[in-house]
Amino acid sequence: MARRVLFFLASAAALAAACKGSSATPVDGPAGTCPLVVWYKPSTPSAYVEIVGDWNDWKRPGVVPDDAADGYRAARLHLTPGEHAYAIVEDGVVLADKNVGTTATHDGAEVSWVDLTRCESPELHVKDVATTANGDATVSITLTAGAGGAPLERSSITVRAAAGADAFAVADVQDNTITISAHGLMRGKHTLFVSAKDVGGAPAPELRTPVWIDPAPFAMQDMIIYQVIVDRFGNEAGPVPAPGSAGGRAGGNVKGVLGALSSGKLEALGVNTLWLSPLYLNPDGDFAGNDGRRYSSYHGYWPKDPRALDPRVATDESLAALVSAAHAKGMRVLFDVVPNHVHDQHPYYAAHKAWFDGTSSCVCGQATCDWATHEQTCWFAPYLPDVAWNDPEASRTTSEDVANMVLAHDGDGVRIDAVPMMPRSAVRRMAYDLRRLVDGFGHSSFMLGEIFTGPGNFGDIRQHLGPFELDSSFHFPLMWSLRGAIAHSSSPMSEIGATLDAADASWAGSGVTPTLIIGNHDVTRFSSESAGDASGDGWDPAPQSTDPIVYAKQRLAMAAIYTLPGAPVVYYGDEVALAGRSDPDSRRVMPADASLSADQVATRTFVEKLGHLRSCSPQLRRGTRTTLLATAERYVFARTAEGFPPAIVELARSPKSADPIVVTGALAAKYVDALTGAQLDASSGTLTLPPTVRAARVLLPVGDACLR
Repeated sequence: MARRVLFFLASAAALAAACKGSSATPVDGPAGTCPLVVWYKPSTPSAYVEIVGDWNDWKRPGVVPDDAADGYRAARLHLTPGEHAYAIVEDGVVLADKNVGTTATHDGAEVSWVDLTRCESPELHVKDVATTANGDATVSITLTAGAGGAPLERSSITVRAAAGADAFAVADVQDNTITISAHGLMRGKHTLFVSAKDVGGAPAPELRTPVWIDPAPFAMQDMIIYQVIVDRFGNEAGPVPAPGSAGGRAGGNVKGVLGALSSGKLEALGVNTLWLSPLYLNPDGDFAGNDGRRYSSYHGYWPKDPRALDPRVATDESLAALVSAAHAKGMRVLFDVVPNHVHDQHPYYAAHKAWFDGTSSCVCGQATCDWATHEQTCWFAPYLPDVAWNDPEASRTTSEDVANMVLAHDGDGVRIDAVPMMPRSAVRRMAYDLRRLVDGFGHSSFMLGEIFTGPGNFGDIRQHLGPFELDSSFHFPLMWSLRGAIAHSSSPMSEIGATLDAADASWAGSGVTPTLIIGNHDVTRFSSESAGDASGDGWDPAPQSTDPIVYAKQRLAMAAIYTLPGAPVVYYGDEVALAGRSDPDSRRVMPADASLSADQVATRTFVEKLGHLRSCSPQLRRGTRTTLLATAERYVFARTAEGFPPAIVELARSPKSADPIVVTGALAAKYVDALTGAQLDASSGTLTLPPTVRAARVLLPVGDACLR
C-alpha cells in the first residue's frame, strides 16, 4: 500500500516562507527587484510599527506597513536580489519576524534574515513522495515561476538518479507539476535529481531529493542511533589496540565500521542510524590540552579543512562504501559537524581573521573567561578559533560547508557540535541551507543538536527546537536522572517519570523527538558510575568491573532508553557496559569479542533483545507514555499506540513487595514478559508485578507478533 515517506519531516511551507519572505503573495515591482511582503499583527491596534533593514543601513523611520485584514499590517517591499536582514519595530521595540524561520544579528538584537538570491529564477519544489514496500515510487514536483511568470517548458525536464540508476522516469506533466515514477527499486535510499527550465529558457537550480524504500514507514521515533568514535572503534583488520598515549590515535577508520555493519552486529542491536564522529581533515601532531597534557586530533573535532576528509579515518572511496552499505540495509547516516570553531591551521583563519570571535587568551572556563559571560566568543583551546556567526560571510560559508558534508557524501543528517556556543541564528541558517542545498524543500535532513545541560535544565534546550531549527536534542536531563536513580541509587525511581513529565511540558509544541542517552564521549561511562569508580583522572583508566550488579544496572538503564518515547542512542561500548572515567578514558578502544567477560556478553545479548522489541513494536516506538506507578523503587509506564493493546514497561530497582498496577483502557487479558518469557494475568483489569531486583520487564500481549 502506498504511503508517504515520513523520514525526518520538513516544514516546506515554513522554509519557503524563509526563502521568499514573510509572505509568498506576488507583488509587482521594478525590474531587477525581489518582492518581500512583511505581515505583522501588533499587540495593540494603536501601536506604531515600522520595518527597518539593511537596504538603507537600518535608517529610521522605516517603512510603515498598511492596515490589512484581521488586525494585521502589511509592508510591501522591493529589494535587490541577495540576502537581506530586517526587523519589525513596534513602539521602539526591535522584533524578529515570527513568520520567517531564519535570523541574523544586528546591533546585538536577533533580527530576521531572508535569501532573495534566486527570486528572479524559477524553482523546483518537491510536493509529495509516495513509496511502497515492494519498490514502487511516485514523486510530484512543482515549478514555481520566476520573475517573468513563465510556465514550465516540458521538453526541458531531465531526470537522473545517483549512481547512474535509470529507474526513474517522467510519468506525467500537468501545468507546472511533474510526476516521476519508478518501479522495482531495491530497499534503501535512492537519490533523485531533477532539472527543468521555463518556456523563456530560464533554468531552475537542480533539485535533489531522497527516495527511501523501507519495509515499513520510517519516522524520527523509529530511530535507534549508534554513536561511533571512528578512530577508537576498529579498522579493516578488526579491533584496534589502545594507543600508546590516552590522547593519541588508535588507528580506527570507517572500514572498521563497515566491518561491524557487514557482520550484522549493529543490526542485531536494532540500529538503523549511524552517527559517525567528525571526518574532516584534522591536524597532525599533538597539542597541549587545558590540563597541560598532549592530545592528538583522533576525535575529529579540530577541523583543518572545510571539505576534505582525513585519510587516517576516511577516504572518499571508503566512506562511499560505508554509506552505500548502510543505505542498502535501510540505515541512515549522520555526520558529526563542527561549525563553532576551526583549528588555527584552517585556511579560513589564515585568510579571514574577521570571521572569528574573541582571542586565544579567552579560553572557555578559565577565571578570566567564564562560560556565563563568554560562551559565544570563548575558544575551547588557544589553537581553536571561534567562528563569528554574526559575520555574514562567515555564516554563509560555514553553513554551506555543513550542507556540503551531507551533499558530497550522500548523508542523511547531522549531529551539530556545541550548539549553545553559537547564536540561535547559526542553527537556523544551517537548517535553511541543509534543506535548500541538500533536500530541495521536499525532504528534511535530520538535525540533532548537542545542547549540554545539567539536571532539570529544559529551557536551554527548548530555545533551539522547532520547525526552523533542530529536529532533536540529547535528553541530558533524563541522562542525569537515570544516573541518579539507577547508577547511584541517590534519587527515587519516580524521578525518571518526573523528569520526562517536566521535559514534555517544556518542549510541548516543538515537534521534537528527543534522543535518549545514558552517556556519551564527553562524560564518564555509565558502568563506571554504577561501579563507583568514575571519579579520578581520565588518564588513569577505570577498571572493567567484575561486579554483576554493575551489569544489572547497565541493562536496566539500557532498557529505559529503548522503551521510553524518543530515539535511543547507543554510545559504542555501552552494549557491553564498557568502563571509562572522563575524557579520554570515556573514549577507550572498542574491545574485541574474545576479551569480553560473560557479564559483558550477557549484557549485549540483553540489548539485542531490546533492539528487536523496539524495532518491532509500534507501541514502544511511537506510543504515548502514561505513568502507571512511580515509587522510590519502581517506575512503571504504558506505551499506547492506536489499534494495539498497551505495552507495559517496569523499571525496578529493589522493591520490597508486589505492587498492583491498575491499567485503564483496552488491556489484554494475558501478558508475556518479552525479556524472560514469564506470563502475567491481567484479566481482572489489574497487573500484579512480583518483586524483581535491578531488572526490567517489557510486557506485551500474549500472541503479539514481536514475541520470540
